[in-house]
Order: sequence, then C-alpha cells, then structure tokens
Amino acid sequence: MPELPEVETVRLQLLHKIKVKEIETIKVYNPKSAGNNVNFAKKLQQKKFSHIDRIGKLLIFSFLNEPDLFLLAHLRMTGQFFYTDKTNITGGGHTLTKSDTAKFPGKHTRVAFYFTDQTALFFNDMRMFGYIKLATKLEMEEARAKFGQEPTKEDFDTAAFIAKLKRKKTSIKATLLDQTFIAGLGNIYVDEALFAAKVRPTRQADSITKHEAETIARVSGEIMNKAIAHGGTTFQHFADTEDASGNFSAYLQVFGKQKEPCPNCGTTIEKIRVAGRGTHYCPTCQK
Repeated sequence: MPELPEVETVRLQLLHKIKVKEIETIKVYNPKSAGNNVNFAKKLQQKKFSHIDRIGKLLIFSFLNEPDLFLLAHLRMTGQFFYTDKTNITGGGHTLTKSDTAKFPGKHTRVAFYFTDQTALFFNDMRMFGYIKLATKLEMEEARAKFGQEPTKEDFDTAAFIAKLKRKKTSIKATLLDQTFIAGLGNIYVDEALFAAKVRPTRQADSITKHEAETIARVSGEIMNKAIAHGGTTFQHFADTEDASGNFSAYLQVFGKQKEPCPNCGTTIEKIRVAGRGTHYCPTCQK
C-alpha cells in the first residue's frame, strides 16, 4: 500500500501536470470506483482542476471557481494515477506490471479524465479497494475531520498526542496505525519511528512515557519528511509520476531487515506480527 510519502509525491507531481486543465470528457469504466455516482462524469465536464490537497493518504482535488465541489481520492492497496500526453506516460501510487501501462485505458483503468489539450489522467486500480468520489465542501470537511494530526506538520500538538496516548489500551504499533489517532503513518514508517525512538512495537500505548512519546512524535515527522524528500520507498513497486522509483529504502533501518544485524547494536532484527501487520524491531535497542 502506498504510504504518506508516496502519496505526497503523487500529489506534488500531479498538481504540476493537471492544474488549470479543462476536463473535456470522462469515462467511468467501473462505477464502484467513482462512488456509484451516476452523475460523476456530467458534474465534472468542463471543470478545471485548481489544486490538490492531502490529509494523511487522502487526496483532495478542488476545482476552479467551484467552492462546493471536490474530488476525494484514496489509492488504498493497488490504486494509481497515470498522466499521459502525446509522448510520455508518468504514474504514481502502486505500479502493476509493464503490460498494465502498455496502453491507456488499460484493463485496470477504472476512470479516465480527458482534457481539452489532448492529455489525460487515468485512475487505475487492480483490486478496486481505492476510490475517487465527488464531495461537497461539507462532505470534504467531514472527511478531513476523521483524520488525526499529521506528524509532518510544524503545528503538530505534541501535548495533545501524549494525553491521547495515555487513554489508549492497544499496542503502540496499533495506535500509530490508527488514522483517526495520527494521520499518515503506515506500516513501514511506524516500524522505523519506533526503532528510532527505541520503543518496542508491542508496548501498550498507555505505558509510553512522556519522553518516549515526545521522541516518537518528533522522529515520526523527521522520518516521513525525509522520505518525502527522497520520493518514498520502492516497496510495492512504487514509482512516482516522473517515472522514477522512490529511493528512501536505502535509509530504512529495520523494515524488511529481519535476520540482519541491528545497525546500532548488532543484534539480529526480528519480524513478528503486531496489529495484524508484519513488524520489524530490535529486541535489544527497543524496550
């Protein structure tokens, strides 16, 4: 599943491609992917994209001179956006196989946006867990409100984060994966943050000390911002919209490193399951 740094990379790249472009026609190949809205194509014809915002891993598209119209998009497991012009195909999210990008629309294309300048944007999703759906301003704000704070933001409220942790009875790993608690942390970056904070992923959240919580909040933001700067990881065959794979994987300390020595102490990195997810940690460094 693409994580926040990968989704942020997609957002930045798509924004430069589609901003102020007028939608000429839309083809909905799978109504479920477009929220089963029979008016989806009709409502967006002749509209122009003005901006792409993001909260957690939710992309929020807005339109020029349309204050009450938004497009919410979530890539989930296998979703991806591809932008095409006359000579290039660029894409971001979860890349499938070479055959899936051989032509557009392809077998996994669920929705296609065709612009008046002969370029196009395709939403592909092999497993169809992702979606792009229309929303009013109120619906968009309600969707945003479901997410917790994002540790990449400068205004992250660490005191509130610490107070909320003390009320959680689940493992710290499960707590950090909960998007309503804290936005954007996925499996890879939770493992990396907990390693950097020297906190074992199985610890109950309400046992985390104030110092440990402050460290988790700080390193979570630092790690994800660094990953954004490097385009994310190459896991799940992620490729950004300039056809370049993310390269943050070179900086990973524990994720995917099971049976390898800890970079800090040399103890063998272990892999267990926590909150239903493969979890990597150092049994010596993390307490």
